Amino acid sequence: MSSERVLEGRSIVKGTAAGKLIALVGRSHEVFRFQIEADQIESELNRLAGAVEVAAKELESTRDEVSDAVGDEIGDIFGAQHLFLRDPELIGLVQERIRDRRMNSEWALTDTVTHLLERFASLESAHLRERAGDLRDVGRALLRALSGHTPPEQVARHHVGEPLVVLAHDLTPSEAIRLSRAGVLGFGLEVGGQTSHTAIIARALDLPLIAGLAEHAVALPDAKNAIIDGDSGLVILDPEPATSLRYAEAAKGPDRDLTPSINERSVTLDGVPIRLLANIDLPDELPLVETFGAEGIGLYRSEFLFIERSPKIPSEDEQTVLLHQLIDAAAPHPAVVRTFDLGGRKLAQEVIETHEDNPVLGLRGIRLTLKRRDIFKSQVRAILRATAHGPLRVMLPMVTCVDEIHEFRQLVEECGSELESEGVDFRTDFRLGAMIEVPSAALIADRLARHVDFLSLGTNDLVQYAMAVDRNNEHVAYLYQPLHPAILRMVRFVVKAAREAKVGLVVCGEVAADPNATALLLGLGLRHLSITPRALPMIKQQVRSLELSGLAAVADECLEAESAAEVESIVQRAGLKAG
Repeated sequence: MSSERVLEGRSIVKGTAAGKLIALVGRSHEVFRFQIEADQIESELNRLAGAVEVAAKELESTRDEVSDAVGDEIGDIFGAQHLFLRDPELIGLVQERIRDRRMNSEWALTDTVTHLLERFASLESAHLRERAGDLRDVGRALLRALSGHTPPEQVARHHVGEPLVVLAHDLTPSEAIRLSRAGVLGFGLEVGGQTSHTAIIARALDLPLIAGLAEHAVALPDAKNAIIDGDSGLVILDPEPATSLRYAEAAKGPDRDLTPSINERSVTLDGVPIRLLANIDLPDELPLVETFGAEGIGLYRSEFLFIERSPKIPSEDEQTVLLHQLIDAAAPHPAVVRTFDLGGRKLAQEVIETHEDNPVLGLRGIRLTLKRRDIFKSQVRAILRATAHGPLRVMLPMVTCVDEIHEFRQLVEECGSELESEGVDFRTDFRLGAMIEVPSAALIADRLARHVDFLSLGTNDLVQYAMAVDRNNEHVAYLYQPLHPAILRMVRFVVKAAREAKVGLVVCGEVAADPNATALLLGLGLRHLSITPRALPMIKQQVRSLELSGLAAVADECLEAESAAEVESIVQRAGLKAG
């Protein structure tokens, strides 16, 4: 009798991967409070004591492993957390809640950590406030120990040398990075979408990803192996030998070879050049800029350096070195670095220090940079130092008004004065750009264009905010429509604003990497597209198959459509969909 089972989801990142299955069950630990009886207090205290020992061993192991891999300086972060864990005052407060309030250990721990974090946030000393991150991580380690959960990358490392695939409810971008480095070749998730930050990381790492699996799919028992079919949106559990063979043969089969297009010019049939640039998330991708023939780097998402280093904030020197590498990889073309776009759902609790009920509409992007200058000045100083090395452009995320641009320029002046007094080589005459990713910015693009050197359309967030759709919410994912007429009208307005102000304009959202949208983007007037490096040959081939004359008329017709479906029908009827 066959044991093969198939789970269906949505293809997010194409490709296939097969290997031993790791199911990360219960990734989001819900903590419930319940009262314990007087005769249960001692056993609950013993549970806590056992969890402390387990968490201590985990932190010691992590400290030693990190120290061996990247040095004692970073390893000491976990050493400090180990000391935190052994602090009798911290554990004493948890024990007190168990004894006096008869709370279960999980709730007593969570309540204690929440209370202490609130006290940390009110401290005047920035150094002491930063210790909140250590406390938060220690709390998570203890909670894992109490509930029997293991960090996902640690689970993967138990199978070193074996091909692995992961099923999970959700993964943070940092978890996806760490799992990939532990040998994981593909992911299947219950939540997430095309433009989630975990999807962006998976795309950057060229790892197949499926999202939208049935709720509780991760909890399916007994499966030992799995195939992630990112092309069809299927997860095949315990595949039959014939199925495994079929996928193995398909992996060997000839794919459409787009390699020749790498060295061809990105130009339409009627001779109009279209500049294709690369989006970069991780330093590992920098060699791909040359490999796939990008004409520069149109977007470096610098926050992923922060996410990789978390909970340690990357130093000014670390950032300067990486920016030098960025400039060298893009040469002779310029590179664009986006200042830290932390906040929202991206890791940023170390610097926000406030609880936000709706973080996507909260302290994120340029707002956070200007609010926490004490932390983000290190990035601005690194940028000024790097511009002395070569052509580096700077882009501000989440801009909503002109005032934010003026405030950032003041911050640049402050940092420039500091560097000058220190005798450090720097330049402040870099080109500054603003991301158009919220409706307010799109609607005043003509005003913003007066104060910057270029604009960049961040369609991932623009669609989210304009359509009022949480791009990670499975229940409304169908409304995430990059080709909705409302989005197209905003894009056309931004194109017109940039043209009249004579400033550059590039689109760097995921829609730019969709060959079925290429004709429409060109018809709307866009001439610079920044996309994931591996998509460059495919988009270049699509550009070379199009004749620009006539595309504007198709775009005009799409602007008058009533729905995204009608837009797609117009594009298809015009014969402009990728073949």
